[in-house]
Amino acid sequence: MFKSQSSFQNSFFGEFAYQRIINRHQNHLLIRLNKTVDLSFIENLVKDCYTPDNGRNAYNPVIMFKILFLQTLYDKSDRKITEAVDTNILFRHFVGLSLDDETPHWTLLGKFKERLGENKFNQIFNQIVGLAQRAGLLNDKLRIIDCSAIEAKVDVFKLKKNKQDDNDQEYIDRNTPDPEASIGHKSKNKSWYGYKTGILLDSQSEVVTAIETTTASPHDVNHLEGLVEKDIQTTGGFKRLTGDKAFVGKTEFLKAKGITDNIIRKDNMKQPQRKNYQKDKQQRPIIEHKFGEGKSYHRLGKAKYWGRLKVHIQSLLCYLTMNLKKIVNFLLPAPA
Repeated sequence: MFKSQSSFQNSFFGEFAYQRIINRHQNHLLIRLNKTVDLSFIENLVKDCYTPDNGRNAYNPVIMFKILFLQTLYDKSDRKITEAVDTNILFRHFVGLSLDDETPHWTLLGKFKERLGENKFNQIFNQIVGLAQRAGLLNDKLRIIDCSAIEAKVDVFKLKKNKQDDNDQEYIDRNTPDPEASIGHKSKNKSWYGYKTGILLDSQSEVVTAIETTTASPHDVNHLEGLVEKDIQTTGGFKRLTGDKAFVGKTEFLKAKGITDNIIRKDNMKQPQRKNYQKDKQQRPIIEHKFGEGKSYHRLGKAKYWGRLKVHIQSLLCYLTMNLKKIVNFLLPAPA
């Protein structure tokens, strides 16, 4: 099984040393997060991933998850984030380790992700969306849909050395260390090699409510039905959907779900005369800000690992990190 989180409370010296520092940093995001968001639900959610009474007890899953949150928040490698948790008192306090506790070895982060797998990380993400909804951040009026490119952890230029001739179109697939990645096209003359993550965004709060990760080649519109279904299961659904022209063609599916299709129409298509169509159309660029935040601060645009599963977990961690920041700043804003 796994250890409890009681070691901090049981260490008098740790509590005394922490408290003086914590009192000076009440406005820090990590202190406010511990005050406002209870992540203990993770224990019950993942306990079936552990074998009871078999071998040495593992680190508590809440501790491991919080380290992954810190890693995403500060964009650090597995090795660097465990070193930071060992030496940074605010990090230790946030994670729940006393001054006497050893930090997990950096290799355990990858094993923890493998232990939980895609399904459990999806559930954790959904639970955090539920926290945002219960906090009053979400409404059911408008969602925005879009996809973001994620470059594979592959040096494509290096692979060109193995190109047999100018007509060789298979040199990447033949030599890549990440065979699950594929080529996607942003435009006729612009492409990338890797993956694609589709999301739904609540237009009011900018909380991401659903995520789906594929290889780069499928068309954007293929994400729409899965994302809408995930949102409905997690939040109960919404009334209107907007997005760019790549998502045109799902009006009947959306109508069956009680959702108004306000996807931006192509130039050669009839434009809806609804007032909220024009209003929703103007909201679409909001999602670009979310992608910009992820790429600038949380390495959303570049895969850290090989394989769709690991890239999807990376995307989930990225967006749930941004969602947690939104929840904390809504419930307990830092003074201006």
